Amino acid sequence: MRLLPLPEGGLRLRLDHDEAQLLDRLVTQLTALLQSHSSTALDPDPLFASLEVGGSDATPEDPALARLFPDAFEDEGDASAFRRLTEQGLVNRKLQDALEVTGALGLGAETLTDETASVEIDVTEKTMPAWVRTLTSLRLAIAARIGLERESDHARLLAEDETRGTVMVYDWLAAILDSVLRMHETS
Repeated sequence: MRLLPLPEGGLRLRLDHDEAQLLDRLVTQLTALLQSHSSTALDPDPLFASLEVGGSDATPEDPALARLFPDAFEDEGDASAFRRLTEQGLVNRKLQDALEVTGALGLGAETLTDETASVEIDVTEKTMPAWVRTLTSLRLAIAARIGLERESDHARLLAEDETRGTVMVYDWLAAILDSVLRMHETS
């Protein structure tokens, strides 16, 4: 992964082919997870999609979804009422963001014919929020899946053969997110 500043602001994210494929697969999995929790079809207009009203009464049972859509209030009744009003709009926003990221990667169902070629994505002021929100959602979902809740969990999970690879992907996503945010601060 390499980052290059763009003259007009923003940055160019250059990923090796394998990195781009991994990121595309992760975002596709996030999209599938979100769609499994969605109760409506996604409106193609991002504004209307994010304003969609609706949602469930309870915190999702899936730990990744529960991490992505936590209770907004301690009181169960207030949390349930708020979730019913806002959850579908939040799901739709995350779906819109994920679709924007996979669209920017440009891999789709096909792979590049030259597997040594890198993939370059311009992350502009306009597209940066979707990238930041999607990378954050990926990290939250991964952390929930492997039980990474505290800083002390990181070293333990990294030492375990079963979770080492996933923790390394989690860290790689953190590096991309950190780099995008730092580059944004300097531009």
